[in-house]
Amino acid sequence: MKWLLPILVAFALLVGMLPAQPAPADRFQPVNIFIDSRDEPLAAYQLEFSVKSGNAKVVGVEGGEHPAFKEAPYYDPKAIQQERVIIAAFSTSAADKLPKGKTRVATIHLQIASEQKPEFNLKLETAATVNGQNIPVEGTFEERKAK
Repeated sequence: MKWLLPILVAFALLVGMLPAQPAPADRFQPVNIFIDSRDEPLAAYQLEFSVKSGNAKVVGVEGGEHPAFKEAPYYDPKAIQQERVIIAAFSTSAADKLPKGKTRVATIHLQIASEQKPEFNLKLETAATVNGQNIPVEGTFEERKAK
């Protein structure tokens, strides 16, 4: 057993001389979520946003730019600690107080733990105008640029 201590000391010195691989620093990335309702007033929506590839997880959700969707959409706070989140929001405002065309309805905040650029997926479940009538819309996302 006398030989064990010198070997452990030599191993510790050898490991200390090897260059350590730095752990990638976590970074945070907001992703804006848009819905284009064209000429129809947008009163409600539900969508799923997910990380298709890369080491990223959802850490927060905030509301959109239009007053009808300024508050954060509904979501399960425990479920967002994964690579996906389902969000939904609705407004009971009159049609003339609802957004038309392309509007930012939410922002998803991500924690990214690698240098690899993650890829995302957006699946629009449903959208409706006043009185709950379904309308065809287009959902898109865009990574927010640093200011």
